[in-house]
Amino acid sequence: MTRIPYRRPEEMTERARQLTEERGNLNVYRTLANADKVFTGWMLAGRDALTSPVLTRRLRELVTLRTAAVMECGYELGQHRDVARTAGLEVDEIEAVISGEDWQTDQFDPTEIAVLRLTTELVGTRTAPAALVDQVQQALGSEATVEILMVIGRYAGLALMLNALDVDLDETARLPTIPT
Repeated sequence: MTRIPYRRPEEMTERARQLTEERGNLNVYRTLANADKVFTGWMLAGRDALTSPVLTRRLRELVTLRTAAVMECGYELGQHRDVARTAGLEVDEIEAVISGEDWQTDQFDPTEIAVLRLTTELVGTRTAPAALVDQVQQALGSEATVEILMVIGRYAGLALMLNALDVDLDETARLPTIPT
């Protein structure tokens, strides 16, 4: 049970209510809506991160799932297992990302493996070897590399909040599919 009550839509500002409903009225948003002064900006930044054409949905979900797994965030794992399927990941790929098992090139391409390793290193140790960052940057370019780091940071920060607040996983709601 969450440690801070969920905000009801009628308790939110009009813009916060619209953004929460747009994203599925999930417990995560109804909890974070308690932060009136920063919630709307946080939601808009999240929308930009989730809809940027720089990263594929598949790559974004690999990063999100791996971050959630390393952060041990049940809420993010619960939501994003389903979202990852809509982004083209197979069940065995999802389980491999979450478990951190040796990622095989028959499941993931070399760039995806480098991104998974970067995510694991950064979230797990709070730093990343220069050679690994260089490998991702050489494969994807500077813009995509920075976006990957932003997605890692966003979901690691969100995991901290979700874990601290013990937000309940929504039983029926899942993040809506966001077109890219």
